[in-house]
Amino acid sequence: MTADTWILGLDGGGSKTALAYLGPGGQVSGPYTAPGINPFDRPGWAADLTAFLAAHPAPGPLAHATLGLPGYGESPAITAQQDEVCRSVLGVPHSTMNDVQAAFVGAFPDGVGALLLAGTGSMAWASDGARHVRAGGWGDGFGDEGSAYWIGRAALSLASQALDGRHPDAAFAQDLLCPLLGGKVTPERLLEWHHGLAHVRSGVATVARTVDQLAATGQATALALLQSAAHELARHVHAVRAQLDAPSLPWSYAGSVTASRPLRDALVRELACEPTAPALPPLGGALYHAATRAGHEPAWALAVLSSALSTDTSMTQRSVPRAQEHV
Repeated sequence: MTADTWILGLDGGGSKTALAYLGPGGQVSGPYTAPGINPFDRPGWAADLTAFLAAHPAPGPLAHATLGLPGYGESPAITAQQDEVCRSVLGVPHSTMNDVQAAFVGAFPDGVGALLLAGTGSMAWASDGARHVRAGGWGDGFGDEGSAYWIGRAALSLASQALDGRHPDAAFAQDLLCPLLGGKVTPERLLEWHHGLAHVRSGVATVARTVDQLAATGQATALALLQSAAHELARHVHAVRAQLDAPSLPWSYAGSVTASRPLRDALVRELACEPTAPALPPLGGALYHAATRAGHEPAWALAVLSSALSTDTSMTQRSVPRAQEHV
């Protein structure tokens, strides 16, 4: 590391990707944002990531880059592709890790705790300082319970049932679908909306915002949906605590869903304890990791990033891959 070098942090997700640079004097360039780069449902993820990095070059020479990538470590073939893309595009020392691990680093820079991430998907990542474990993150096909996609799909299911008489809360269907469809609510318009989504998973996930808005007004069906989501998310935290035999491990949060006050209140009830506020947001976790790998003092990096980045998140055990260093 030299006095004029920068570091790069990237937080990839299912619906959004964020990138920022940290300079030698503590200055931050960014964040810059782009659509998600999940390789499991975005076939063009490699080209999108390459174009995103090219569109926002570093302000100066890079000492290190850390990229939190969705799906990293979950498929050997895809992980190898992610490593190859990062190696060919960056050409500098870098680290690649799962995006939820980067969020964990941001929430718990000391490396001890349980991080619950609920955005488009959902997963918990935890460590006792020695072992790293995870729960969830199985994807929208048969997992991601409590995520924005899960909430949005459940809400649309109830609304469609109300439209044909199988669910009694017709008012919920109207309140949910009216802003979505831009006016008159009909079965045909709902089907047309869904058919026209450019990316179904991200589009359905946006419905969770409306559910949260309705819950904030006391709408009973919306509140029940968020309570169910909180229950599922709490199970993630219970699972990683059990894997580590650490029932009182502190927990924190990240992702758009956890910005919901009704849902977070329900989580506190489910877990019977308050969360630890994240020290840094997920992007900050990637930047912090890169800064320490580049030789910056951890305390300096944490202080600089804490003031520069907001932690507002506005909405069967498997082996856990660790971050990979590439020089």
